[in-house]
Amino acid sequence: MSIRIEQSSTYAGERRWNWSVWITGSTADLDQIDHVTYTLHPTFPNPVREIHTRKGGFRLESNGWGEFTIYIDIAYKDGKHQQLSHDLRLTSEIDSEDNTEQKGAELTSYMGKVDVTVKHLPPKMIFISGGAADAEVLGRLRESLKKLNLCIKDATDVPAGIPLQTYIDSLIAKADVVIFLISGRPSLWLSQEIESAKHSNKPLIPILVGQDSHLPASLNEYQYFRIDNLNNISDLAHKLLKYL
Repeated sequence: MSIRIEQSSTYAGERRWNWSVWITGSTADLDQIDHVTYTLHPTFPNPVREIHTRKGGFRLESNGWGEFTIYIDIAYKDGKHQQLSHDLRLTSEIDSEDNTEQKGAELTSYMGKVDVTVKHLPPKMIFISGGAADAEVLGRLRESLKKLNLCIKDATDVPAGIPLQTYIDSLIAKADVVIFLISGRPSLWLSQEIESAKHSNKPLIPILVGQDSHLPASLNEYQYFRIDNLNNISDLAHKLLKYL
């Protein structure tokens, strides 16, 4: 399979460009794709764009003024996912916008085929925790997130001889996002970790384990996910990726 990313860009005047990116490959390869999710720079309105249109190679069209890395998740019809990234490159800026003959002209904008399969998503640090009853779910979710090129930390990373709660508080303080698995009333330890994350103003994602689990009152303001089947953990990890 030789899936690649291509792009084009056209100067639109006033220091802005119209640009597009799309997937290229053999007809057989593209026929296996269900949809493609593009994650743009967070300054974009709705930075996560999901494209289902096969025609045009699941093309995304947009505009803006800056160059940045686009993160791409390709969802295949068999349930598998492939993560790529592409460094958006815009045409050279036109020196004089008073030259109306040049304004809007397409410059050397065609990037050709860019093989980005060796690039990785940025290594964000995620702290994940849960009760003893959720150890299996936590372990599987941790491994699924690691496969998405995320740095995952939990209580098993605490070195011997170091006060557990002190080190966990430091992990939470360093984390980009904190995830808590909840399948009942949180233990004292888990409640302390939740309060530590809230006190640090960390992005916090609760995951309810099982249909009978409820969100603690202390987390009512947070959007949550629910998992009730171990076979769905990989899918959950990919859903979480959009929020990490």
